[in-house]
Amino acid sequence: MKTLFKKGMAAIVLLTAALLAAAPSSVQAKAPSIQLNVNQTYKQYDFTGNKKPDKLRISTSSSDSSSYENCQVYLNEKKVLTIKGRRYYSFHINRLELKNKNIYLSIIPVTDNADTPGAAIYQYKGGRFKKAVDLDAMQKISTHNSAKIMKVTGNKITVEHSVMSYALGLISFRLDYQYQNQKLVQTTDKPKLTDSHLKALKKSYWTAGHSMHILKSPSGKRIATLKKGQKAKVNRIYLNPKHTKIYLNVKIKGGKSGWVKGWTSSSPQSSKGMFEEAQYSG
Repeated sequence: MKTLFKKGMAAIVLLTAALLAAAPSSVQAKAPSIQLNVNQTYKQYDFTGNKKPDKLRISTSSSDSSSYENCQVYLNEKKVLTIKGRRYYSFHINRLELKNKNIYLSIIPVTDNADTPGAAIYQYKGGRFKKAVDLDAMQKISTHNSAKIMKVTGNKITVEHSVMSYALGLISFRLDYQYQNQKLVQTTDKPKLTDSHLKALKKSYWTAGHSMHILKSPSGKRIATLKKGQKAKVNRIYLNPKHTKIYLNVKIKGGKSGWVKGWTSSSPQSSKGMFEEAQYSG
């Protein structure tokens, strides 16, 4: 009797295993952000948004043993995106899924000085991956742009940007891109500085390199003057969505606070930068 029972259980186990093997593969994407590797094929994730697993491969061609010439994205055996034009050292790639089930692919190429030219978030539409957010759109205020995906929360993607701004030199800040009206929109316009060259100097105050008007708000009316040589804290910036304007939130040591218009070009208005502590590299 025990022998018959054991044989019956074994048959059930074998039948269950066979059924599982024959069943179609399901979509696996429990985490909102999943890191992907180049030159590796993925068959378990949905990238088109139809709730079915796709076959994705991101191929790179090497120019030497330590760098790449380009990156080509293949989805279900079809080439849907090509990134080229620089000598790349690595690619940071993530599958991003919002709470509303919209799916994105972030591709951040890394080149000299840890710059990430061409960094972007893509979404599959019309048979191709199309740019949903240009993460390298800081050229109006800076050089040496780099971007890093920090997290996905609900329908929001948080990205940390590090730039060599014309206003302060090296700074870092985080921007939120929220899903609104069927697209990702930058919803942060006054980010706090998460890093700057001033922190490396272990200082709390910037020294004005020349006199500047202090405004009540970005583009607002003048309320005071930051004089050359005065000390001020700068903990926050204003950055418009098109990244064509930057203002610095300053707090004069022992005085007023407000906003000063930041430089957006490499042609300084004096022999010094906006602040004496700012350092720039070309």
